[in-house]
Amino acid sequence: MSVKPSVFALAILASVAFVTLGVGAARSAELKLLEPIAHASFDPTGRFVAADAFKLGRTIGGRTLSAVGWNFTTHFLNIVETDVPAVALRVWTLQYTMGDASLIRRLGGEARAAVSSIAHIHRLMEMGDGPSNTDGRSNFAYMRSTVDQRLWAVHWSVNFVNEWTIGAVYVPHQHIDWRAESRLLSPF
Repeated sequence: MSVKPSVFALAILASVAFVTLGVGAARSAELKLLEPIAHASFDPTGRFVAADAFKLGRTIGGRTLSAVGWNFTTHFLNIVETDVPAVALRVWTLQYTMGDASLIRRLGGEARAAVSSIAHIHRLMEMGDGPSNTDGRSNFAYMRSTVDQRLWAVHWSVNFVNEWTIGAVYVPHQHIDWRAESRLLSPF
């Protein structure tokens, strides 16, 4: 005598299989959160004045800087860096939409996630169509503000008229996640 499983029993088995596969997929996705796309090496810089480099109307990498956000102005435009050492940084593409807390943890915590120099962000923008997204998608790097000592995400992108914009948001920001395909500049 054969026993036919009920529709209810089949639904439970399908749910268990879906959840089990979903957990495995989530663990795999976590391992592939960031895809390294480039290494950016920067030569030493003797003196970098953020207010001069990020002045509205200035050309950076062949594009005009058309917008500088208030938070960026408040926390980063006052920076003057001297004797910025040579450094190699990594540019990553986010494979999934993620929040700051997860990304910072993935990079080794607040102390290891931050880029040490605003000059490096400017130099990456100077590369034009290099490692930065230039098609409207976001680019960002974590930096510590000299004003409040908090970690901020400095973000830059190219707008619909092919001009640079730059801003900053505090992190972790509870209402903002970075979309998949965004690019992240970080230390190795």
